[in-house]
Amino acid sequence: MTETIRDFAGDFPAQTAASWRVLAEKALRGTDFETAVDRHTIDGLKRGPVFFDRPAGTGAVDALPRDANLPWGMRQSIVEASPDEANAAALDDLIGGVSELDLRLQSTGQFGLKANEIDLLDAALKGVDLSLAPVYLDSLDGQGHHAHLLLTLFARRRLDGEHLQGGLGLSPIERAARQGIALDDQCFPKARALTELAQAAFPQLKIFRADAALAFEAGGSEVQELAVLAASSAAYMRVMLEAGLSADAAAQAIEARLAADTDIHLTIAKLRAARRIFARIAQSFGASEAAQRLSLQVTTSGRMMSAKDAWTNMIRTACAGFAAAAGGADTITIRPFTDAIGRPTGLGRRVARNLHILLAEESHIGKVTDPAAGSYLHETLSDELAQSAWAMFQEIERRGGLVETFANGWLQGEIATVRDKRLQQITSGDDVILGVTQHPDPHPKPAETNGVWPVLNAPDGALTAIRLATRFEGATS
Repeated sequence: MTETIRDFAGDFPAQTAASWRVLAEKALRGTDFETAVDRHTIDGLKRGPVFFDRPAGTGAVDALPRDANLPWGMRQSIVEASPDEANAAALDDLIGGVSELDLRLQSTGQFGLKANEIDLLDAALKGVDLSLAPVYLDSLDGQGHHAHLLLTLFARRRLDGEHLQGGLGLSPIERAARQGIALDDQCFPKARALTELAQAAFPQLKIFRADAALAFEAGGSEVQELAVLAASSAAYMRVMLEAGLSADAAAQAIEARLAADTDIHLTIAKLRAARRIFARIAQSFGASEAAQRLSLQVTTSGRMMSAKDAWTNMIRTACAGFAAAAGGADTITIRPFTDAIGRPTGLGRRVARNLHILLAEESHIGKVTDPAAGSYLHETLSDELAQSAWAMFQEIERRGGLVETFANGWLQGEIATVRDKRLQQITSGDDVILGVTQHPDPHPKPAETNGVWPVLNAPDGALTAIRLATRFEGATS
């Protein structure tokens, strides 16, 4: 028996894109090649049909090796209106396997938890060991006030500030765009003051959230979402540097949020591109190589969720959750399958958190770091997304930055153009949504919720991640 390793492909000539195309055109028997085979993203980036090489300089992303027992942060969103209901949901989720909590706070309680006082916030987190289960804020309004309340609660409970994890979720630019309002003159001074306070007492906290997912949920493309990530990160880096933080501390105090949907391969490429973009941003501000690593939260997309047949959303969130895990997300939030309708029941929350466990314990997707590395498809898409997003980021900066492009409506206009293009493709049948525009259930079974969401009257051009005007089945039925 020989020990020689044989190269089975060695006796065959190397194939090229040109030689493959000759065979493909022969198989098509006269059908136009581009029409029949070529595929492009909504941004016009080519995504197939086949790749024979990958761009130079690409490779595995800078994700750290994953914990075998907890490959990613399993973060559940708490949206119950009252502190008692929120507390019951939080404890139930933690007992069921969730490792982190995301508190969606809203001053009136219509779209999230109403906890405008320290005692209410304390009641919502009663029995929660904040040193073991990190809490992150997702404030739809009053971000500064809610951040102060959380810092005060940490102090009240005498927690170890040096090692405490969690996040304040400050995203003033995105909040203003979502609500269709102008930034207050005191917004950034208040943010700098909070930065100084948080960094002094709780240096491990994430202070700012680069919430690029809002652009995606409003109908934007992957390139636009990544460009907002870059512009948002740059803006908040400047705020923290002005507050006296080092470049390393500022970069490590940012958490980015992106959306994952049912387009698994494109989502994986987007997440990989996000790490390259953030690393370049942090490097430009002088951050060290270790600090250039992006802290990435990925939420399953809200705009893909069906309000007519909520049960089909379990398939959508499973695909999106898989893509988020395979793309190297540090933390994943999976929406309950009834998220498009209203607040979830215990079943909705249980299914969402169990999907984490299925992905980690049964699919073992967390056992591999960057499983897409080396794939010509993912490497090429990652590179093209990063390059295109960087060009758009430069255009945003040239126009005055994220604040200015949101304030004058330019960025909303760009997103609306892509949204309209996407809706046209769905209406024409060029893009298919299984279960919505193709093979819908004529008699869908209703799903129970703990109350439906109120109708949101968002100003024209505003971004919203609560109820989307781009809800596809509403636009096409």
